[in-house]
Amino acid sequence: MIHAFRAAVCAAALLASADAAQAQGFLRDLVEGKVSEALRSGGGDRRQARSAGEARATPAPATTRPKAAAAATSKPIRFIGDMRAPAEVEAQKAAYNKFGEASCNDCEGGIALDGTPKFSYDQFSGQYGERAKRAGSWPVGHVHRWQGKASAGTLTVTSEERVDGFRCRRLEYKLVKGSSSASRASLICWGMASSESSVENWHEVY
Repeated sequence: MIHAFRAAVCAAALLASADAAQAQGFLRDLVEGKVSEALRSGGGDRRQARSAGEARATPAPATTRPKAAAAATSKPIRFIGDMRAPAEVEAQKAAYNKFGEASCNDCEGGIALDGTPKFSYDQFSGQYGERAKRAGSWPVGHVHRWQGKASAGTLTVTSEERVDGFRCRRLEYKLVKGSSSASRASLICWGMASSESSVENWHEVY
C-alpha cells in the first residue's frame, strides 16, 4: 500500500505539468496496477498469516511414546525354596558370622564358629534342616541359649506371621562378647521346600 501511495503522489505531480486527460489515464493505469499488486501481495500475506494461524491453532501431533512395558506380574510363590533373603539381611548374616569367629586349637581350620547354635540331642538331631524344625516347635517368645568359645549366643522366636502366603516365624540370632554384640534376622516358614518335596515342614529361608 505504501508503494501505491507513492505512485499516486508522482501522478499528482504529473497532473500539474502534463495534459489533463493524458495524466488522468496515466494515473488510473499506475494506481490500478499498484493497487492490484498490493492486493496480490497483501492477499499472499493474508494467506501466509492465515496458514501460520492455522498451524498455531492446530495441535501438534502427539509424540508417539513407547508403550510402557507391562508390569511383570510376579507369579505366586509355591515353594519355600523360591523365597529370597533381602540384601540387608545377607549383609547382617555375614557380619554376624564374622563376629562369631574365634580362635580354636582343636577346631577345623583353627576357627570356632560361635554363631552356630548348640543343641542337646533330641528328636531333631541329625535331620535335614533340624534348626528350623526345632524353632518351629518352640512357642513365640522362646529363647534358646548356648555358649561358644568367645561369645554367648541366643536364638529367639520373636513373632509368627504370614509371608508370601506361608505361615512363617521371625527369629533373631544374637552374640555377645564382652561389651560388643552382633545380631541378625532369620525367617523360617511352613510348607514344601520344592517341587520334589512331598511333605510340608519348617524350612529356613534365611
